[in-house]
Order: sequence, then structure tokens, then C-alpha cells
Amino acid sequence: MKTFALRLSVLAVSAATVAGCASNAPVATAPAATASAPVAAAPAVIKVTPLNGVTLSGIVAANTKATVTVFDAQGNRKSLTTDDKGSYSLVADGLVAPLMLVAQVGNQQFVAIVASPAGATTANINALTDYVASAVAIDTKFLGPVGMVQSGKAPAVTADAVKAKNASLQALVGGALKEAKLADADSFDPVASKSAGVVDVLKVIRHNRGYLSSKGVLGETSLFDSNYHEISKLSPLNLAKAQAEQKAIAAAGVTRVFVAGDSTASNYDVDVTPRNGWGQIFNRQFKDSKKVQVVNVAQSGRSSRSFITEGWFDMIAADIRKGDYLFVQFGHNDEKCGEEPARPAPARDIIDIANLCTYPGTAAGIPADMSFQKSLEKYIGIAKKAGATPVLVTPLTRRSFKGAIIASTTHTWGKGKFPGDYSQTIRDTAAANKVALIDIDAKSMAFFNKMGEEASLDYYLAVDPIKYPYYVKNTGSRSKPDNTHLQERGAEAVGGLVAQGIKEAKLPLAAQLK
Repeated sequence: MKTFALRLSVLAVSAATVAGCASNAPVATAPAATASAPVAAAPAVIKVTPLNGVTLSGIVAANTKATVTVFDAQGNRKSLTTDDKGSYSLVADGLVAPLMLVAQVGNQQFVAIVASPAGATTANINALTDYVASAVAIDTKFLGPVGMVQSGKAPAVTADAVKAKNASLQALVGGALKEAKLADADSFDPVASKSAGVVDVLKVIRHNRGYLSSKGVLGETSLFDSNYHEISKLSPLNLAKAQAEQKAIAAAGVTRVFVAGDSTASNYDVDVTPRNGWGQIFNRQFKDSKKVQVVNVAQSGRSSRSFITEGWFDMIAADIRKGDYLFVQFGHNDEKCGEEPARPAPARDIIDIANLCTYPGTAAGIPADMSFQKSLEKYIGIAKKAGATPVLVTPLTRRSFKGAIIASTTHTWGKGKFPGDYSQTIRDTAAANKVALIDIDAKSMAFFNKMGEEASLDYYLAVDPIKYPYYVKNTGSRSKPDNTHLQERGAEAVGGLVAQGIKEAKLPLAAQLK
């Protein structure tokens, strides 16, 4: 039976030594003065001291080969492949500190910064080192680790600066490190630590880079527990709780309900309370959590396409097993196809078309990678391959009342090359592939039309800013409602509509509903 996969890094030290190949870029020197010209004041010479007698060693990923590339401050590099256990050792002589270590494990990338290596240096590369490297990237004017890596050289950073970023990591995982009984919990450095207990912490951590929709690139690193709840200062990692959830999700005989979707379904941190996605509290619809576990992978701002390119799709593909369900609800961000010809910046037309949007329908000329239907069929494919049940879900209606009703779907787009109806494309895709459909677009329109425009404010994100101060300056107050997203009451109601759809589709999962 396939276990709930854990593909993140653990720490150890390898005894094997593998020397990489460095590029032979010249060391910068001051230009010589000519005899015929007046001698000008020589520019300041920056002293460059290549490393000597330095060996980096550590581990990237448990029992998995990875490619490691070490970049120095001048753009020189050395590369190697780890052994089958993820261990590596590299002679860093000739490189110039600081160093940036980049590990590629399948489609996942981890970065670590070593500011002042000396002698035998432990240099692990994992999700925690990537979080610290992300903070360094922001301080050095990059949008995140990806941009820093693309620069091709290590950032100018001091050991003290890296130490300060390690301290910021403490707020997220410091308590968990103490639970794991790490001797160095209070002074934890994820790159240099040799404490075996960190393995237990890394086993319950997932890692990804956030998407900057205004730029069309990946940004800062985020850390999640094994059930996709983001680890933050307000919600630090509780190791015992995370391990219990992980065990419950992986238990034999448990049916897992994976949710792939956008911000209308995703999890939210406590700072934006009472905002909830329906997937966040969908577990309330089931009788027994020992028999059904909801794994909410939905991510804010994602389309069916960007959810794939950013790696969330692959996480589900690695974890889903026979007997599970995969609920797929996209549309809100697939619709962001911009106008054509594209408007100039700051309009996002070009960025959204390049990274986010898909086109509805089956019109001739839609590129395969831009087809909403073909994108949805990829989700159907991974579920069927695993022996799981795919369920397509149309997107939640927007709160768009005109004449006291929401008259029609709010999920059409008519400004791009291929205008059409996204909810209808989902219906057609479900029919063409003979998979279950839950029409939340139609159900939520009927639900809120029956309720009425004013009463619907109690379900969408339209709250009292005195009670919830976050919404004094942010959309979601009673006077400035968010007509797309839900507060807790609305999320529970939409979860109820999904449950109703499960029953109507006569899925075996219906037997587990309350």
C-alpha cells in the first residue's frame, strides 16, 4: 500500500568525498597604468581570498539522489550528484565566500547559504535552509530564492546576517525543535546542525515558493505541515499535533479526500479570521475522521494550470492512493486571460496569459497547454492512475446581485482570444471523461438567490471591522465586502452544498457524510 509520501530533506553527514569542477574565471585585479598617460589614483583593490582546505558535506534528501551546485561570490561554481542516500561531500577550494548551495530533487529546489566556511563544514540543504535563504534573498533585493539562483552567484551576505535570519526561523519551528529534544534548539542553524532530532521535524514539513501574481514569478519560501496548513509566527509548528495528523492521514483503511483548488477552498491563517475556504472546514461534513481525512491542498491565487507548474499537483500525484477522492475546483483564476492586444503595465494581461489563465471550450487553435479542459483532464488522469475517484466541481458564484438576484454564471470571459463559459467547460469535461460532477456554480447561485442580497453578506467576507481589525484597511468589511471569498459561516454552507452534490452523484463517499 502506498504511504503518504514525504519528500523533504533530513540532516546527516556523509563520509564519502566527491570533488566538483570549478570554472576558471579570473580573479579581479586593479588595471595597470600605461607609461604614456598620467598616473591616476589607483582604484581600490578588493582583496579576494579563495577558500583553501574547505570541504562541505551534508545531506539533501533522505534516500534520494539530488544534484548539488555550489555558487560562489564571483559566479564560479562546482557541481556533483549525491549518493543514493542524499549525502554529499565537496571540496570547495578555489571558490570565494560566501557560498550559495542549490539542490535539485526532482522538481523541487532547495537553497542554503554558507557565509564563512572553514575547514570541514557541515552544509545541509533542505526546506528549513531554503526558508532562511529566502529571507536572505529578500534582503539582497531579489523577489525570492529563484531569482537569487538565476543570478548565478552567491549574494553578498555576512555570517551575522544569516544568523539573524536563523533567528526568524525560530518563531516558526523553535517549539517543534524543543519537542524533538534538539540540544541546539535555542541556537538552531539548519545548515550546520548535526542534531539527529531535526529529522523528525523535517518529516512533517512541506515547502513551496509563493507566486507573485503582479510579477508572474515565484517569490518567497513558505513552509507547511503535512496537512498543508501554513507554518507561521501566528501558527508555529506543533510537532506532536503534526505527527498525529500525519499518522491519521497515512493510516490504512482511511479514505482521503484531496481538494485541489483556489482561494475559495484554501486554508487561511488566523490573522485573517473569520476568512475560510470551504476545503478548510470540509471535514465537518463527515461522521468519523478515523475513516475519512480531508487533505486540503487548495492554494490562493492558483489556476488549474499554475497549480500544476508550481508543484502542488505533483504533491497530490505522489500521495494519492487507491480508494481516495480528488475534488478539483478551479475557474476563478483560469479566467484571468487579460485583454488582447494586451494593455501595458501595470495591467497584468501579459503576465496572466503567460502564467495563469486557460481558455474555455474546445475552439480550434487553443494551444494544448492553455486549454482548460486538457488541464482538468490531467487531474482526472492522476486520480484514475492511482485508483482514486476524480470529482470535478464548478466554481463558487461571485456575489454579483443585479435586480436582487444573481441572474447567471459569473464565470465567463469575453475579452481574450477564446471567450467562453468556464463552468460549462467543467460540465462538458466531466461528461466527456465520464467522471462525477458537482455543480457548485449553479447550487451556490440558487442558495444565495433564495437568501437574498443583504443576508448573503453574512456568508461572504463582509465582517465588522471593530470585531476583526484586519478588515479596517483590507477588503472584507461590511462597508467594503469581498464578493468572492467566504467567512466561516459561508465556507461551512458551501461545504454543505458539496456534500449535497456527493449524495446526488451517488458516490460511495456519501455513506460517510453526516
